[in-house]
Amino acid sequence: MLLTEFIEDKFKYGRCVLHVDMAYDNILRLFDLFRDDSFNQYDQIDIGLEMLLHDYDKIEDLALDKKYELFKFILLEFIDIDLDKPQEQSGEKQEKIYDFDIDADRIYASFLMDYKIDLMDLQGELHWKKFFALFEGLSSETPFQKVVGYRTAKAPKETKHNKEQRNNIKKLKQKYALEQKEQNADDVFNDMITAFGGTQS
Repeated sequence: MLLTEFIEDKFKYGRCVLHVDMAYDNILRLFDLFRDDSFNQYDQIDIGLEMLLHDYDKIEDLALDKKYELFKFILLEFIDIDLDKPQEQSGEKQEKIYDFDIDADRIYASFLMDYKIDLMDLQGELHWKKFFALFEGLSSETPFQKVVGYRTAKAPKETKHNKEQRNNIKKLKQKYALEQKEQNADDVFNDMITAFGGTQS
């Protein structure tokens, strides 16, 4: 997001103008949709477009291949997800350090603490790009960032003087550990790219 950028969540499609619902809670629900394996790929495209477009009725009768192209365009232009772009090779898989669902209470409390923003009051209003910029800027003193700190903390090499410290770090890491099946935003992006034709390393 650029500070000089004017956020305009609409675009011209054929002879009509389509408006995108970029409320942060709507985008989080979209991520949930793509983690729900009870829907097949075709359902996810259709439901995803219905969630994203205020004017879904204008494109409801499009052929599936046209819907897919439209869906890819919206993800790329508005959410920065490129379904056609292969993921860059990386060494080992990055450790999951947060989950929007599991950490929901902590994220809510952290926004309230740092910004005096009540996320519940801003459902349907706060733009995803604004939400994510604030989310990434949460201070180290917030409940969310403290838990992330516990998850990423490295226990020091054992000595005769630090046994209690090591045990405390291990307990905190265990208490706040994420199950491997849980995903953060990057994991969801990668899963979407893989599911819709891209490749994942």
